[in-house]
Amino acid sequence: MSNRFTAGGSPPDGTGLRLSNGGTDVLFDVLTLAGSALAETAWEQNLVLHFADGHRISRGISGFDLDELPWTRNCQAEKAFFLQMIDTALGRHGWDRLRYDPPFATASLAAYRAMVAQFTPVPATTPPPGWGDWRVAPRPELLARCPAHDLFQGELGCRLCDPDIQPIG
Repeated sequence: MSNRFTAGGSPPDGTGLRLSNGGTDVLFDVLTLAGSALAETAWEQNLVLHFADGHRISRGISGFDLDELPWTRNCQAEKAFFLQMIDTALGRHGWDRLRYDPPFATASLAAYRAMVAQFTPVPATTPPPGWGDWRVAPRPELLARCPAHDLFQGELGCRLCDPDIQPIG
């Protein structure tokens, strides 16, 4: 199965970022590493938690369109944070904590960064169904950090400690 990430709907040429389940796990791992180090606002923390808990249930259907995110009236700052998080991941922040070498992560991140950079977010008038209100800070226990990996643990615990999504190494 593959996961598709798009910006502004499904383009007719089929562009967007398509990743295997393993590729999606890697993308979410490195974005969680970067984002956990950077997130300060409620929206930023919720974005990182989306990646921290993402693709751990419902494997193969974890892609999304950037239009689906609950952008607020601060959407330009939110987009800037998203780009900073991707740039931090591109700088290999925390990759030494991975139990594997992610050989294709840089290409996936670069493609995702280009997509986010070209995207123009529009504030949602109401939170999109299933996303919740990202103007509200997450519960403190979701932001608790894994002692081994220094990541937000989210609803499902540290993704780098999860044997179901991490390669055995």
